[in-house]
Amino acid sequence: GHKLIRINLSEHSELSDFLGSDLPANQSDSNQSSQFKWCDGAFLKAMKEGHWVLLDELNLAPQSVLEGLNSCFDHRGEVYLPEISQSVHCAPSFRVFCAQNPVAGGGGRKGLPQSFLTRFSRVFIEA
Repeated sequence: GHKLIRINLSEHSELSDFLGSDLPANQSDSNQSSQFKWCDGAFLKAMKEGHWVLLDELNLAPQSVLEGLNSCFDHRGEVYLPEISQSVHCAPSFRVFCAQNPVAGGGGRKGLPQSFLTRFSRVFIEA
């Protein structure tokens, strides 16, 4: 089987939550100046390791997050990380599944751009 990583989205989600960021490095000497090191986010780790990802509440995500992840879903199959000047390719077994509640459900949900939706096969489930 495949390891499944669930990532819950909200209107407060940021691309760095998915891909990673520079975080303070562990320091053995408290007199050293502050140093930072890159730490992969959950989505980027899954991408590299070929895990499956469930993006839950997709239609709550800000447009900037959707745009930042878009290159993972198209023919490029990669994401560029300007903070560390690297491109990371999706592992062959990497898969992304998304779930969302209907826009009519309120709570800040919005319709997703058609250009984004075409990257997925859609399944509707009546409750």
